[in-house]
Amino acid sequence: MSVGTSPKAPPPTPADVGVVAAMAMEVQPFLDRLTNVRKYAGPRFTVIEGMCGGKLVALVLTGMGRLRAQRGAEVLLDGHRPRWIISAGYGGALDLDLRRNEIVLPDEVVNVEGRRFAIGVSVPTESRAQGVRSGRLLTVDEVFLKASKRAELRREYAADVVDMETSAVAALCEERNIRFLPVRVISDEAGVDLPPEILAIVGPTGGLRLGATVGALWKRPSSVKDLLVLRRHATEAADRLGNFLVGTIPRLN
Repeated sequence: MSVGTSPKAPPPTPADVGVVAAMAMEVQPFLDRLTNVRKYAGPRFTVIEGMCGGKLVALVLTGMGRLRAQRGAEVLLDGHRPRWIISAGYGGALDLDLRRNEIVLPDEVVNVEGRRFAIGVSVPTESRAQGVRSGRLLTVDEVFLKASKRAELRREYAADVVDMETSAVAALCEERNIRFLPVRVISDEAGVDLPPEILAIVGPTGGLRLGATVGALWKRPSSVKDLLVLRRHATEAADRLGNFLVGTIPRLN
């Protein structure tokens, strides 16, 4: 070996389950419960690997949007080669009957171009009593703050929940014949308007923009209350998602 070189790290062990998530806050409670954690830092993404109920899990944080989600899922499939891919995170309710912290396991995923992906997952009757629902998930390319706009999406696409990533991951898994499970926890209900400041303070990678946050609070000081409530709701939803993933992943075969 020549001076100044070092041996390459061994390739990752094939994972049982790959998890694609947009933001750290969505899955932090889940990450906190993994054991034997290690990280693989790449040029675009860092993959976090750990054990969950005897299953080796590889998780990638992609940032928001379809293209980022697709690229992150490709990193998992090319490097860790999981047998399952889960697209996990927050979802906005379009169905007025959905409540915060309910888990939605979509039986169909659609995008705004009209492409549809059937998901071979059924929700047991006993799970419905525990706040787990099925339904149609719509993937869009922007955040809709107004309840009136989400009502339009409901009417146009007959969808129950909306997000910004899942259809891209579903398409990739269909192309590569990988088993796929979308999991969304309801973070905001269909009839509630979101504070407009959220568009300024949350960057495309899912991180908070400090300068924009300060500016938003300066322009509308009362927004601090709205943002604190939103933060509390997001934390509660992430806890619910983490508990669900910890209970579900060990049962995936």
